[in-house]
Amino acid sequence: MGLLKVTGTLDLVQFWPGGESDADTAKVLLKANAFKFQKHPGAPFKVTHVFDAANVKGKFGPSPAIDKKNRITIRFQGIDAPELHFRASPVSKKLKAQMTPAQLAKLKLLNKNYRQLFGETATVKLGQFLSTTGQTVVPCTVTTAVDTPNEVFDTFGRFIGDILVTIKGQEVNLNQWLVEQGWAFPTFYASMSSDEIQALVTAAAKGKTKKNTPAKHLKKVVGQLDETLIFPGKGAAFDAAKDKGPALMPKVFRRLCTFTVHKGAGVVTGNFHDFIKNSQPPDDLFLTTDFLNQGATAAPIHLLSEFVGSDGKITKEPQDLVFRENASTLVGPNGKPITSF
Repeated sequence: MGLLKVTGTLDLVQFWPGGESDADTAKVLLKANAFKFQKHPGAPFKVTHVFDAANVKGKFGPSPAIDKKNRITIRFQGIDAPELHFRASPVSKKLKAQMTPAQLAKLKLLNKNYRQLFGETATVKLGQFLSTTGQTVVPCTVTTAVDTPNEVFDTFGRFIGDILVTIKGQEVNLNQWLVEQGWAFPTFYASMSSDEIQALVTAAAKGKTKKNTPAKHLKKVVGQLDETLIFPGKGAAFDAAKDKGPALMPKVFRRLCTFTVHKGAGVVTGNFHDFIKNSQPPDDLFLTTDFLNQGATAAPIHLLSEFVGSDGKITKEPQDLVFRENASTLVGPNGKPITSF
């Protein structure tokens, strides 16, 4: 397996409340010759420019791999922090054309930027930890184990990787730190290696012991969306005392937001279990034990709805599941797929 390393900086102003970045997504400003690829362990790292002017074709159409400010958006691999802001997924064009004006108005009214308890706190804690460097712009390295450029970005155009920073002379993996401290849940995908998954399973065991964290207060029943919890916007005052309480697995929370908004607008019927069972594309996954023991080609495939009952009870924890990703394609300025470094 190859390794891609990216060097850049994290501007701490981006994290809420100064900005709108949350605890598991960040923008990294690239340094010169930022991308370096190693074909296999022991091989030399070589500068690559395959991402220059490249686009990611995913769920919402082409998006630049590198933005106009020379930044990439990082989605922290293998983790999911409580949502700071999330809007319901849009209805399909076909369904939207069938909706009445009243339904469309209700959909617009209900589709707010919802948040979870601990979403603010997790973000603030990450910012505070990074500020112990004594810098407001922190040098970092982003790594991802891949063999081809097409494996790097997800369907939303985000670079999936681990962010490494040096704090008090020690290199810290921020992905693992967030889970160890209980501020994020492990959330695995089939592109991850066994070693990457095992490291976060170990981190999650530590996170569960941390008081007043989402990891300690994981909800076992879906319940109803608290529609009073709305993202306050950047610059809002932070009150940790008001940001505590039960936290859903973030992936389930996002589906609950969409279900609540769509049902309120009369777009869907039934209960939450029915909604995720019939969702397209489906949330298909492996059990972590099966994935680690049998691999992605042999492990049985399940649906998320198997582990969320009609009564809303959730029978698996985040670290028990390995999700299969939606596809994306990296293309060059000529529109052709980029297949090698």
